[in-house]
Amino acid sequence: MSFRKSPILGPNGQNIVVFNSPYQGASNGRRLSGVYAPSTGANSALNGALPQLRNRSRAGHRNMPLIRSAIEKKVTNEIGIGITPRAKTKSKEINKIINDCWEHSCEQFDPEGLLDVYGMQAQIARARRLSGECFIRVRYRGVGSGLIVPIQFQVLEADFVPLDYNDNLANGNRIIAGIEFNRRGQRVAYHMYREHPGEMYNYTASLSNLVRVPANEVAHHFNPLHPGQIRGEPDSAAGLVKAITFDSYDDAELTRKQTRAPYTGAIYRENYDITDDDGWLFDPVTGDPLSEGGAFGNAQVEAGTMLELQPGEKIDLFKGDDTGQGYGDFMRWQSMMQASAQDLPYELLTGDWEKVNDRLVRAILNEFRRKVQMDQWHLMIPQVLKWMRKHWLKRAVLSGAINLPNYSTQSAEYHSDIWCPHGWPYINPNIDVEAKITAIDADLLAHEDVVAEQGEDLTDIQERNAAARKARGQRNTTSTKRDKDDE
Repeated sequence: MSFRKSPILGPNGQNIVVFNSPYQGASNGRRLSGVYAPSTGANSALNGALPQLRNRSRAGHRNMPLIRSAIEKKVTNEIGIGITPRAKTKSKEINKIINDCWEHSCEQFDPEGLLDVYGMQAQIARARRLSGECFIRVRYRGVGSGLIVPIQFQVLEADFVPLDYNDNLANGNRIIAGIEFNRRGQRVAYHMYREHPGEMYNYTASLSNLVRVPANEVAHHFNPLHPGQIRGEPDSAAGLVKAITFDSYDDAELTRKQTRAPYTGAIYRENYDITDDDGWLFDPVTGDPLSEGGAFGNAQVEAGTMLELQPGEKIDLFKGDDTGQGYGDFMRWQSMMQASAQDLPYELLTGDWEKVNDRLVRAILNEFRRKVQMDQWHLMIPQVLKWMRKHWLKRAVLSGAINLPNYSTQSAEYHSDIWCPHGWPYINPNIDVEAKITAIDADLLAHEDVVAEQGEDLTDIQERNAAARKARGQRNTTSTKRDKDDE
């Protein structure tokens, strides 16, 4: 480590020796001495700030256009019309039975009866991005409940698990931020309020009135950014200060223009003297006499009116619409900073595609879609959807809704699924489709994977197309080129 002598003398009369860090970012000079960078762990840093971050993030979603746009666009791209499972056992008949039962029973998953499983996916993704996390609790129902498969899933906001509940239990388990861990660090239970603690009608919200729910009955959906992190951080956390300041500035600018807009200008007199007796003490528009020291009144005129002015009078028009030099560039740059904080392309956030061409559009969307795919396959599918599918299929077998031979010994086979996120629209359909066909013919891509990328199942598509071609042949209609090739 290098050092230098400071011009400041120490108590011994000698120059103080100042050590320099090999990394400028670790130095303690004037530029960085005020930077707050604590060495606390991920949970200590996050858990104390999380309630305020959540509340401000939700307030931004309610009141700030850019935050709302960012959250909704990411949810739309992550979920679309839904991420669909397809059974992939060795038996086509069993696959069809499982898939058909899922499609019929998934409409009954919501205990409130408002959404099907795909609408719940969007709700869960929105809660994660807005509040940092979301909890899903499995609810087993009786066979006589009237459900096709007697199971439902309750979506709970992050507030249901208290952040300030910490304890060491007699059996050696520890409760950290409402989550109970055993000695191995495994999650064994979640301690939850019976109702949302922030609702006005919930008079029982107390740490002494929590419900202990086993961990295998709860899915905790969040993005563990740091090793050992146990609660989730809202998507807008890094950009909240800028978002609030920028929104306040934009409102102030809009209010300033609104206030000045009704005033077109002023009638101005040069060398006006209140003591002048030559007829100056009158209103130049109405002609009414002015009291001593009085100001001119306001005048409203219709379009096309010509004002007759006295000698020495002139009209000074206001520049109420002048927002200053570089205002557009300033707003654009601040919006780009907001987009960066939200992990969203500026063009998608604002709808401003003016300065991009088709090649840039493709590059921008490809980068954004890669991030969305990471969230789909690292968070939504493994944390929530596979967990829901596992509980659902097990319950379907136990209740007799589905008959799967040797399920207890071959459960891994029956739980073989592929997940098909809603496909991306083609940027250039002709070029994109032709490129995929060429890749399949060259064995660079699997036909099944290409179809799955569009949110579809290859076997299902082939069966439906074959049935459609057969129906067209029965009606003696004109055959397509594919029909002729098949023949």
